[in-house]
Amino acid sequence: MGLRGLGVKGLVLLAFAFAVDAASKVDHHTVKMHSSFIKNRNEQDFSDWEKAFQMADHNKDGLVPVKDAVKIFKDHYNLVHHIPKEKGGRGPAAAIHFMDDGSEFEKMVEDMMKWSPEKEMTYKEFIDQLHIYVDIKHKERGSLYDMAGKIFE
Repeated sequence: MGLRGLGVKGLVLLAFAFAVDAASKVDHHTVKMHSSFIKNRNEQDFSDWEKAFQMADHNKDGLVPVKDAVKIFKDHYNLVHHIPKEKGGRGPAAAIHFMDDGSEFEKMVEDMMKWSPEKEMTYKEFIDQLHIYVDIKHKERGSLYDMAGKIFE
């Protein structure tokens, strides 16, 4: 049957479903994470990402499991973007705000690097993979990030 059998209404609904799915992944937290990383890359300053990595390294051995990337994302957000509610902010981010990015990052390194979720990453390994991840997501959703970035400034 293919797409031809859907008719105009079916195609419109299909397009809408894809747009809703893409938009659902471009929320405040995701936009801040990605735009902050791009800014850090332009400035060649990843010190806040390194601090967030260290915060997620609970046993202080310099390693964080791939499955804990979501914690790094959350900790980075709270270091850089958190505004207390009493000052008009949204309050601190929780890991759930970064579940999509965490699982997509995990899937990317599994596919590209053959790393399991339990694989322990060094900071250098993490930041190298984050460069790739942000580039991939920017290609997928660049215009959505640009629009959302203006909304969430």
